[in-house]
Amino acid sequence: MTDERPSLVGRDDLVRDVLDVMADDSVPVMVLLGTAGIGSSALLDALSVRVRSARSVRLRLAETDRLTTFCAAHRLLAAVTSAENGAVAPSVMTALAKSGGRTAGPTTEHQLAVAMSVVLRRLAPLTVLVDDAHWADDGSAELLPVLAEHLAGADCTIVAAMRRAPAHDARARALDRLLRRGLARSRSIRPFTAQQSAAALARVVGAIPDTSVVTALHDASRGNPALLLASAATCRRTGAIQFVDRHAVLRRESSVPPVGLNAVPGLRTTDEFRWRVTKCMATYESLGADAVELTGRALSASTHRVLETLAGLEADRTLRRPRTADHERPSWRFSLPAAREAVRAAVGPFERRLLASLAVNALRTGDIPQRNDGVLADLLVEAGTLADPARSIGELLSHAEDGSFDDDPRVIQWLAAAASLAPTRRQRAAVLAEHCAACVRHGRMTEAGRSARTVFESGPPPLQQPQWVRLALHHVLALAACDERSELQRVIDLSADWLPPDRRHRGLIRSIALCLLNRWAEAGSELREYRSQWTEMVPSAAWWGRSFDFTASVLCGAERDRAVPSHHSSLLASVGGTPARKELEPTDCRLSDADRFQVEWSAGNWGEAMRIARNGIVGEPGPDPVGRLFLHHGAIQVLTAQGWVGRARNLAEEARCGQLEHVLDHAEATVVRLLGDGDAAYDLLRSALHRAEAGGIVFGTDTLLADLAYHQARQGEHEQAERGLRRLARVADELGTDKARLELLVARATVLGDPRSAEAAIALARERSSPFERAVAFSRIAQTGLRTQELFLEAYCLLGQLGALLWRARLRRHMQDHDVSVPGRSATLRENEQLLAVLVTEGLSNRQLAAVFGTSEKSVAARLSRMFTRSGYRSRVELAAAMLTGDFPTGSANGSR
Repeated sequence: MTDERPSLVGRDDLVRDVLDVMADDSVPVMVLLGTAGIGSSALLDALSVRVRSARSVRLRLAETDRLTTFCAAHRLLAAVTSAENGAVAPSVMTALAKSGGRTAGPTTEHQLAVAMSVVLRRLAPLTVLVDDAHWADDGSAELLPVLAEHLAGADCTIVAAMRRAPAHDARARALDRLLRRGLARSRSIRPFTAQQSAAALARVVGAIPDTSVVTALHDASRGNPALLLASAATCRRTGAIQFVDRHAVLRRESSVPPVGLNAVPGLRTTDEFRWRVTKCMATYESLGADAVELTGRALSASTHRVLETLAGLEADRTLRRPRTADHERPSWRFSLPAAREAVRAAVGPFERRLLASLAVNALRTGDIPQRNDGVLADLLVEAGTLADPARSIGELLSHAEDGSFDDDPRVIQWLAAAASLAPTRRQRAAVLAEHCAACVRHGRMTEAGRSARTVFESGPPPLQQPQWVRLALHHVLALAACDERSELQRVIDLSADWLPPDRRHRGLIRSIALCLLNRWAEAGSELREYRSQWTEMVPSAAWWGRSFDFTASVLCGAERDRAVPSHHSSLLASVGGTPARKELEPTDCRLSDADRFQVEWSAGNWGEAMRIARNGIVGEPGPDPVGRLFLHHGAIQVLTAQGWVGRARNLAEEARCGQLEHVLDHAEATVVRLLGDGDAAYDLLRSALHRAEAGGIVFGTDTLLADLAYHQARQGEHEQAERGLRRLARVADELGTDKARLELLVARATVLGDPRSAEAAIALARERSSPFERAVAFSRIAQTGLRTQELFLEAYCLLGQLGALLWRARLRRHMQDHDVSVPGRSATLRENEQLLAVLVTEGLSNRQLAAVFGTSEKSVAARLSRMFTRSGYRSRVELAAAMLTGDFPTGSANGSR
């Protein structure tokens, strides 16, 4: 059965520990220590629900309570009085009130504490839950040891949650006395671990948090629950978190946006100087020990006063000293990076520029040693026109051109700042062209398009021809990524007035625009004409030309140059080609997500592959539309294999963008067939084949033809199946790849029962690096009766390593049909239940479930009933929610989660 108590991520052990202490009459005080925002209130909420046998009183202290002597003690008795309808004699409260505001002697304190204990003992069993106990006044803190002594054994417990205090503080002294006398226990409320942060985020965002989200938010908050959840809410509100494949993913081009100051626990202060020091530290933190002197300059304050304030911020744990800090020249950093960003965002624009300009001047004059970590460039971005713009432009460009920052997205900000400071149109156009190139390199295509339009909207750009050509190329790539088809058509018509005047480069850009509109066959014939001219072209134009020429030749099955562009590993792995790779050359794009995905997918690391896919899909479309399509297609294959058929179909629909859609049609047809509608799957395969042939595309038709032949053979249409195999042989010859040859060999073995093709397919599959490919090939061949025991068992093992629950379930049926024993009966039962839970979460009907498992609807209903009984979930909705948050484990170590 489900637990009706409040869910408390990562705190269940602590709650049980506190309850154990409360059951011990000899320990009347339990102190929970933590930092601001650590979740003490939630912990006390859980305790108030679970302590049902005792009277329970809840009290929350405030900062103002610290100003009046015995205020906390008075409020405690008032809360008890209210709870007991005035049952407490008012004499004690009156005495406390009279003593408030003045110092009481030891005798008076002792008498008040004893009187309070009498009142509380009269109400036993009693639990008093005190939140923010660090705001208790000194007088009340001094009463606590005597009060606790007289409550021992009385079934009265005070549970106080408080922040850690300095050793000389009255609250710390009182706690120390209690601990030494055995009258109290203390426990630390620790920050969330990364795993606990993930669990908390799943419940808040209503989706499975991707590693990108967990890592970014956990690192920014350092596991502080209040800041973690506030950051998650801000990410959702600003769109930094997006949802794909039922996962919450941080957009690749986004950082964690700053939260409001009110969301940062313990940051607000009424001390104006302290707040100004905090703002300076948020600006100067990266300067280390030099931040102290700069802060003093900015505030016209002595170093001693600044150090004194910094020590207070350290005591409150707003700041911390790095362990490697120099004792003679101390430095501080914010304890929580998210707190630093919140403070930075709260600084007004002029104040931010002024603070940054002071640091820039200090770096330029040598008062602060120069650094090589980009800090100067960051400060120049903030300082703007207050830091000698003419000099700033040169420094920003120098940083941006430094090769060590090529993979640093800050380059985009540096170039944007330099462009805003440029005094002439010529200089601004040159900087914006570099900014556009950097945006393309980092996949920020919307920004790239914006910079290009800014240059072109004022007429012919004042650029040298190489710069103009490069900018025009990047503009075309950005237009495609932003789905600006009408402007791409103008490029094809050569009517766009921003195209470079050189006829050869205009034609090349037109050919690339054809590719981006999925007119690969038409573009391929034009691009082949440029092969002898690459060395005469602008280098960046030649690089992109060779790239699209190679892609077009692969997709259309044409004879292609064996010199492969360096970033095409994903395409090569997809088609299975093995031409010689050129040495890496300077490129206008980083290693693509599609490349990284393909490496992990082929190696069988599906969990990591899916994380790469989700991050790639949720970001802006990059400059390579084909790579992005492969990313979607591979992710759909993984989801289908693991039973997430609904997610697979949704992803196929979201991926449709006019590029090579027959590949997505094939993936969707696989899902449709698995759900029991073979005729609809056949129709989808036929339409996909027609779509590819109409566009002159050969790539991907090998799998379509093979699956059509399988269907026709199952339907007894052997003549049509054999005709399809002959077409498949021609396609495999055109593509000339191992993958296409493997499709042909397996299809011949399956449809024709050809043992020679089967043996050749087995040998080729073993040479290939993809365990999934090998498992599918072995499964099909084993069904022909060849080496059945060996191939079935090897395929079954490979699918198990991948976590391919659905294909394993299908394979078990075939193994039973061929009298091959399925290993591991208990594992089989567990996998069937896991797959059933996945499919139920996907919203499949009993009829569809029966189709997947190859059984009757009545059998499915019985399985569902047993699963719900064992798991304790009462409905499909409850089960789906548990799957979403991970409370119902799928048991897949290599899963898509």
